[in-house]
Amino acid sequence: MSQDQIKINEFEFYYLVELTRQKIKPLSRWEKPLSETTHRWLRRQGFYVDIIPRKTLLRKQIFETIFSKSSRYVDLYHNKFSNTPLRKDPLTQKSEGFLFGYPSCCVRQFIRQPYILNNLKKADQSILFHWACRDCRATYELLPYYNSIRRQALEWYEQEIRPLVKAGGGYKRRFPKKAAVAACNALWLSTGALYGQTPPDTTHFIPVSNDFDLDGLDYAEEFYLGTAYTNAFSQTDEKNDGEFWSTFFKSLVDSLPTEEQSDQPYKIEYMMKGIETCQKCGKEVNMGYITVFNPLRNLQLDIPYIGLHYMESGCFSYWGDIHKARVNIDTLKKILFAYDPKHILPVKEDSDNDGLTDAEEDSLYLNPSDPDTDKDGLPDGAEVAEQLIRLFPKLKEEADSIHSSISFNSVWGLENCTVCGSTHNMGYVEFKNPENGRTYNIHYNGLHALAHGSFAYDGTTNPDQRADAVKLYRTMKTHMLFIDNDSDNDGLTDDEELYFGYNPDKADTDDDGICDGMDLALSLTGIMDGLPNEPVADSPYIIHHYTYGFWNCLLCGEPINMGYMEIFNSGLGSDSLHVSYYAYHFLKKGSFAYEGRTGSEQWFEVRIDPIGLSKYLDYPSEIHPASSEKLPENFILKQNYPNPFNPSTTIQYYLSNKSKVVLKVYDIRGQEVKTLINTNQSPGDKAVIWDGTDNNNRTVSSGVYIYKLQAGNEKQGRKMLFLR
Repeated sequence: MSQDQIKINEFEFYYLVELTRQKIKPLSRWEKPLSETTHRWLRRQGFYVDIIPRKTLLRKQIFETIFSKSSRYVDLYHNKFSNTPLRKDPLTQKSEGFLFGYPSCCVRQFIRQPYILNNLKKADQSILFHWACRDCRATYELLPYYNSIRRQALEWYEQEIRPLVKAGGGYKRRFPKKAAVAACNALWLSTGALYGQTPPDTTHFIPVSNDFDLDGLDYAEEFYLGTAYTNAFSQTDEKNDGEFWSTFFKSLVDSLPTEEQSDQPYKIEYMMKGIETCQKCGKEVNMGYITVFNPLRNLQLDIPYIGLHYMESGCFSYWGDIHKARVNIDTLKKILFAYDPKHILPVKEDSDNDGLTDAEEDSLYLNPSDPDTDKDGLPDGAEVAEQLIRLFPKLKEEADSIHSSISFNSVWGLENCTVCGSTHNMGYVEFKNPENGRTYNIHYNGLHALAHGSFAYDGTTNPDQRADAVKLYRTMKTHMLFIDNDSDNDGLTDDEELYFGYNPDKADTDDDGICDGMDLALSLTGIMDGLPNEPVADSPYIIHHYTYGFWNCLLCGEPINMGYMEIFNSGLGSDSLHVSYYAYHFLKKGSFAYEGRTGSEQWFEVRIDPIGLSKYLDYPSEIHPASSEKLPENFILKQNYPNPFNPSTTIQYYLSNKSKVVLKVYDIRGQEVKTLINTNQSPGDKAVIWDGTDNNNRTVSSGVYIYKLQAGNEKQGRKMLFLR
């Protein structure tokens, strides 16, 4: 019987079943009614089956049938969608797409713009259950398996099912044992595992926010520990990742000495006269706590005994009648298991065997002859890896002009770390740095190794690999460093934003394309650049203290004088504010925070207090809210584009009447930089390009500039940022 003679809705079901049986699709959904006989047949084939009630927009109840070879996927879909309305919002499409095993790039594209033209043949697209995005590599690699499985399903259907359907007979009990490809049984679109787990069936499990795979670890903690945030069982099939690591750290705590040590972690127990009751199982434990110490790193962490009870039961969160909180995994790992020696693979041209090449150590200003330059108990390579792995959760997929962005490129298939056997997607993560234009890729297994202190990694699919420490460092980081207590990641704490009149929940309060922290930093450096270099009464002034030595910026390598500047303000007394030229280098890039290494090669992370600096410069607070002035009626001044810019930017405006037009650029101190327009103009849309030069055709320095337009008697100004 030819393919065309088969009713597509009949065959499609069996084709879908076979794709799911061979784990090309982790979970499948059939939206049409199925008989109880069919449900029983699916269960006899080894599928977990569930019927999910849903509601249409008109509140009509419908039922979906879902099935999978894993109960975890069925349970998760049930928990997430049972009795919920049918929606097609981006979050739902992303959840369903990943759960059903669609390539992540196709899901993202379909959300943005569905059914765009792709390069697939109609016949190829017709056998898929997702709409492929243009030039999708994952789909092209999947097509041979889809075609092979479809041929087998068609052959089986025509021989076994079609005659029975015609005759009104029953169903065969088994699919044929032959497989399209032996390896196909192990195939898994691990992007489909993003939501494909269920909470552990344990009395002590406490859900945590941002836990995509429901293993008891949030998004950031998965990076710190080197686990897969899309796979709850990346470490072992017996325990999910949260259980594995909580019991592992509990065993480390149990093994610690209880007397003070100078060169290794230890613990001190603080028993109290009283008990605390577990709110999950009722067990009574001492109401006291222990403190774990790492003397070499000068770190310590308190853990209540009720917390240890929960860790032993597989959960980092704890809930007693006295204490209810969560163990700080980041700090605990730094104290007890900052790196794993087994994962630090040999590296060529590494004189001190610390995981970094001599050239990398020289670029990062570490000692290539000393494996632990700062004597904190960590090899230099592990310490640099720790700094980078902690940066991952802060990077966003949406690119901006101040921070590096991250994109996750999952592909079909998994690989295992040859060191510990953990499971990871075969794909990679890509970083893009807007400041220096760098792009860098690293495999998911490389992220796992990085969390364990190694830039070198080895996997079953990508063997003998290594990330370049310097390239990765300088691609992931920009001069605009992340700081704590900064809700919108604009370089200012929430309290500082309130002080200066910015919106702490909006990175660019005035929508000028310049984030608030950079706006303030460059405004202040503009004032600093204009201060007199000798004492002046009743006015701030600056005194420079240059030296003969230079630091090199860790991020860009620029040599910077080791000296400093003193800022005086007679209104604040005789004390001065010291600002190193190294700190000023970061400030000119828009960041109050800066990092580097001292002469003794100790790592430092420091930050200029923007409020204190503004007071020394007589910079007023609360001047940044959106202007309440009446907007001009005779013209519209638009925000320049691009902004920030280098080497040029376009300023656009619209005139409603013929007017005398003056358009000028000023620096932050209000001094004229360049006149761009000074003439009569007719009505309509206008545009002018500023090339970053002054009236003498000299290129201006980096900083915030104001462009002001006057048409007739009306004026308006906007800010723009020039970066060199």
